[in-house]
Amino acid sequence: MKSCVHYGIVGVGGFGHARRKALREAGGFAMIGGVDVREEAFVQAEVQEGKALERYASVEALAADPRIEAVFIATPAYLHVEQAMIAAKAGKAIFVEKPLGHDRQACIELVEYCEANHVPHGHGFSLRYTPLWQYVKQMLDNGELGRVVSVSAATMHAGGLAAPADNWRFLPGRNPGGPLFQCGIHKVDLLRFLFGEGQWAAGYINRTITASLTDDAYVLLGTFGGVPTTFHSHYVAAYRHAMEIYGTTGDLFITEYPHKLEYKRTDLTSGFEPVFDIQEKIPPTEAELESLRDFAIAVRERRQPKMDGREGFKSLELVFGAVKIATEIK
Repeated sequence: MKSCVHYGIVGVGGFGHARRKALREAGGFAMIGGVDVREEAFVQAEVQEGKALERYASVEALAADPRIEAVFIATPAYLHVEQAMIAAKAGKAIFVEKPLGHDRQACIELVEYCEANHVPHGHGFSLRYTPLWQYVKQMLDNGELGRVVSVSAATMHAGGLAAPADNWRFLPGRNPGGPLFQCGIHKVDLLRFLFGEGQWAAGYINRTITASLTDDAYVLLGTFGGVPTTFHSHYVAAYRHAMEIYGTTGDLFITEYPHKLEYKRTDLTSGFEPVFDIQEKIPPTEAELESLRDFAIAVRERRQPKMDGREGFKSLELVFGAVKIATEIK
């Protein structure tokens, strides 16, 4: 690629801070400016980017700037799909953080518009590219657990016990599925990445913990790549992001934030199977940065990147499906 892709970002601060950092580390990107209601976000960004930045009054104004080739969307999830469509219809490549959007039909229209009009559409499922999950994927592909028998996954935090009722996370119209939509979707995407496409067989919702209109907790049963899977997603339990993978020759116990990877080897002779900490075996990787570099190339080639909107929608579709099946089962 001969020169940097010039971009603007909607949501300069917040998670936009992390996205901009990743773009600087990947190389091949140059920030022109962004949209944010907080002036302090721009002040901090100018220090980090090492230059003055354009402050746009709206997404429309940003997308109309001929200097900008790509628009990154890093705002609260209920704003994603509308803002991304504005940029896409202006002919800009787009990169949308997870989840793609709160309205299923609008998400379908965005993905189909980008594909039909050759608008590159990147999507921000970055966990699958981290060293931890890249290594877990490698272990599975190498058969180090034998045949995978079952999986248990969890993603939760206690924010539902403390956040104000008018927060967007507690408004069903903006956050369908509550914890499942905002945080659980990461694990849904990881389950697809590790094992294959999924489907739900049953699900239950607990709505009795808080007075919020948003769901408090989900328990789901399904399969990913044919592997039986249980999934817990809560807004009202202590912070935990974890997965347990059980195989015929070994098990993996995975915890995020802080990361911890443990391995138990199946032993049919001694009756005692110790658990080994294998965190130090995880090698560094630039998989996430490579995915961003691929997006930069896709912008110039006007093609869909490897992690594209269609891929992101597949994980989101499983969230919408989980909400439906859990609501139907009494």
